[in-house]
Amino acid sequence: MYKVVFDSDGLLKAYKAGFLQEVTKTYTCLLPHEVYQETVLAASRVHPEEATAFEDLIRAGRLLRRAATRASRADRLLAMSAALGSGERGALRLFYKEHADFVVTDDRAFLTLLARHRIPFLTPSEMLFGLRKANLLSREEAEGAAERLRPLIRREVYRDLKERLEGLS
Repeated sequence: MYKVVFDSDGLLKAYKAGFLQEVTKTYTCLLPHEVYQETVLAASRVHPEEATAFEDLIRAGRLLRRAATRASRADRLLAMSAALGSGERGALRLFYKEHADFVVTDDRAFLTLLARHRIPFLTPSEMLFGLRKANLLSREEAEGAAERLRPLIRREVYRDLKERLEGLS
């Protein structure tokens, strides 16, 4: 089973699009402490239903909270990028600490850093496509999730996702 590390952006988009449950069944999902603080603790005040859903997944052992300790490889990369927030920093450190397979993000600055240093990543739209391609989501479920993802992603990413999903049908 692949091991993935979420940043806040990736976690929230998978949740809001409605396919986080399937992701947590398919992958070992790691949640850095910093992302927990940004999404769960902060969401509890503004979006309590989100916080409750995340806490339920944590209690069920499907979202695994982890502290990200310093990792020299991550620290070298992070020293070059002041644009990243604490969640992205925690995700990169946890990626190295846990020897994860992918980072899940849709943050542009973080994606740039990951691509530049050939660190494997998945965007929420790529995860959604992968779940559909593996028949872990029905065509209708994937199309519904893509529609919910639509306002959260760039127009061209949405168009590409829709074309790719239609190509599977």
